[in-house]
Amino acid sequence: MKIARHIRLFRHSGLYLLAFFLLWASPGGVCASNAYTPSGPSAIVGDWLVESRDAVIRIEQVGDEYQGRILWQLHDTYGPEDGPELNGKIVTDRNNPDPALRSQPLTGLRLLNGLHYDAAGRKWIDGRVYNSENGRTYNCLIRLTSANRLQLRGYIGISLFGGNTVWSRVTMRTPVDGGLPFVMDVLDK
Repeated sequence: MKIARHIRLFRHSGLYLLAFFLLWASPGGVCASNAYTPSGPSAIVGDWLVESRDAVIRIEQVGDEYQGRILWQLHDTYGPEDGPELNGKIVTDRNNPDPALRSQPLTGLRLLNGLHYDAAGRKWIDGRVYNSENGRTYNCLIRLTSANRLQLRGYIGISLFGGNTVWSRVTMRTPVDGGLPFVMDVLDK
């Protein structure tokens, strides 16, 4: 009798824990970090260093939507590890599902489009993000977590089924002595 009562309590508390976790972890959940309020729809415009620090994406307003393209890549040519037939050649979109597009260079490639600002939700929604590593396109939304950090969520179907990446704002410059072509903007605390 005592064991059955503990099982019922665990079952109910397990449901409460699951509900709390889903609300906390969801992109728009109760405990999600929504403290930062963007200064307006154009707050997303600029140059952003991806989380892996090997590419910079420039987000611009084009008509009534926001789009992003690859502005810079750490490795814009293939290396010896890619095989002798590719070594030294410009990195292309070789995983594109359209064979006619597989020879286009990745630098300059548009990988974000369709984003529209949702003032009530303080986020950019209804976007699409292209993943050149697998040739797939996903739904996406973006939130600014601060003036210099954005969180991109790529997903299939509903945003609950997806993943996040964080990008940092940078300022592009002419590289000095083989250095990087950007400087990090002041990180928010």
